[in-house]
Amino acid sequence: MPDSEPCALCGRLFERKQLTKNHCLPRQKGGTREDTELLCRQCHGMVHAIYTNATLASLYPGIAELRRAPELGAYLHWVRKQSSTRIKRNRSRRRKI
Repeated sequence: MPDSEPCALCGRLFERKQLTKNHCLPRQKGGTREDTELLCRQCHGMVHAIYTNATLASLYPGIAELRRAPELGAYLHWVRKQSSTRIKRNRSRRRKI
C-alpha cells in the first residue's frame, strides 16, 4: 500500500487517511494534542466501547498500557489476523469499564 502506516494498537497497515487520532490521555482528563496515536477505526471504536475516559486516564494513559490491557487481549489476538479491508462494527457494552 502506498503511503501506508500501521495502526498503533493492532499493527495492521492502513492508508494514512483511514487512521483516526486517538487521545491516549483524554483531553477532558488533561491530555494535550500531542498525546495522540493513530488507530484504525475498528480499534478506536473498540477502545471507546470498552472504556470510559476516566478509566483510560487512570489505567491506560499510553498506547503501551493499552496494548497490555486484559480486556483487549482476545480482541487484539483476533483482529491482527483480519485483513485491513474487513470492517466489523463493535458492539457497545452495557457497562463500560
